[in-house]
Amino acid sequence: MSRTAFLRLEWLLSLALTALAASWAGARGLPLLPALVPTPAWLALGVASGAALWATIPFLLRSSAMRRVWNELLLPFSRGLRTGDIAVLALLSGISEEIFFRGVLLPELGLVLSSVCFGALHALCALYVAWAAVIGAGFGALALATGSLVPPMAAHATYNFGALLLLRRAALQQRPSAPPPRGLAAERAAAAIASPPGIG
Repeated sequence: MSRTAFLRLEWLLSLALTALAASWAGARGLPLLPALVPTPAWLALGVASGAALWATIPFLLRSSAMRRVWNELLLPFSRGLRTGDIAVLALLSGISEEIFFRGVLLPELGLVLSSVCFGALHALCALYVAWAAVIGAGFGALALATGSLVPPMAAHATYNFGALLLLRRAALQQRPSAPPPRGLAAERAAAAIASPPGIG
């Protein structure tokens, strides 16, 4: 999949998720808009929280299953990403996923079930599902504590931005030992990053 097609897929998925969240919130009377008003304090809290999550990446990569996903699916696709692409991917996923999971599912299903659903979206391997569910609960706690979606959005986007930069750096330092995946493997890898389950 080309870089352009990949970015289009991310835009499509993020817009679809946001539209679904807006429709759901409208039908159920959930107050999304007031929770989207940014303040410097909420942005700073979210950025600091997301940056702290970068420390979990080495622990994730201790798992052989996660290393395999990282090496075989994620690294080949990150090699061609530009810094602007990474920023767009991080923002789109951080905003759209938080609007849906914390803006809609959290008030509808509660912290535990919405976090389990968030983990299930990140089904790259069992460890990553569990990690994403725990992180989703943390994002949910941020939303509940502040009454705003801005801190979890900023945290999510910050984590994804750093993780994608790290992924690209690792890809550029690695000598390709095999051609990038094609066919079903390529589509799986593209979908993994584009939703960014592959990252966070």
